[in-house]
Amino acid sequence: MTTDKVETAEAAAVQLFQQAAPLDPARHQDLKLDRSVGFAFARNQTAVPIVATEFAMAARDLPIVFAGEGRLPMAVLGIRSGENLLVGDDGAWVAGRYVPAHLRRYPFILQEDEAQQRFALCIDEAAPHFQSKDKGEPLFNDAGATPLVTEMLQFLGEIQGGFAQTQAYAAALVAADLLIERSAVVELKGGERVTLEGFFVVDEDKFSRLPVETLTEWAQKGWLPLTYFHLQSRLNWTHLVDLAV
Repeated sequence: MTTDKVETAEAAAVQLFQQAAPLDPARHQDLKLDRSVGFAFARNQTAVPIVATEFAMAARDLPIVFAGEGRLPMAVLGIRSGENLLVGDDGAWVAGRYVPAHLRRYPFILQEDEAQQRFALCIDEAAPHFQSKDKGEPLFNDAGATPLVTEMLQFLGEIQGGFAQTQAYAAALVAADLLIERSAVVELKGGERVTLEGFFVVDEDKFSRLPVETLTEWAQKGWLPLTYFHLQSRLNWTHLVDLAV
């Protein structure tokens, strides 16, 4: 039997962004983004962070759990460490399954510049998306940044905007003592047993006994639907098992 743990959001980001650098029109003038490279870069991502605005879509296909010191939500993509069952041998994502924004935004990321109290748009210079000089969409032209950069800035801004609500929701779950540690035990063909641990889920019994005042407050803040989506997503472990088999 093998035992693996759900990676934290920080670990997932570190695995992806090997060489993050601020986007610089002088340094990156000739870079082109090749979107055709697919998702092979995410082949080793067992779980990735998601924000509150993704719960409804992610809950259709993926288990949503909570992990790390901040108990932030993660979408589980595999049942072994370093395994993403949603990426095929050709690097394509499994058709019809939700792709978390954490992966769709790659190789772009917003990094906080504490000195200037703002976020800077950065890219992973080591990303396979930038390795071709002939294929892809340019980041800059003679007029400056292309619409591609504007598009990614808007997308990253939406993710960052949802992160504050996500943090507040996770903190509320912790404060209400609703999260309990769990593990997933899967038996594969040949009798192999795999255990994935290190994650937390909402205790449905405790959740059902929350005071009316708390439920009303959570409804107003949009936290009740997030909890229902999380609980619904438990059904998706079977999707991962089917992919593993």
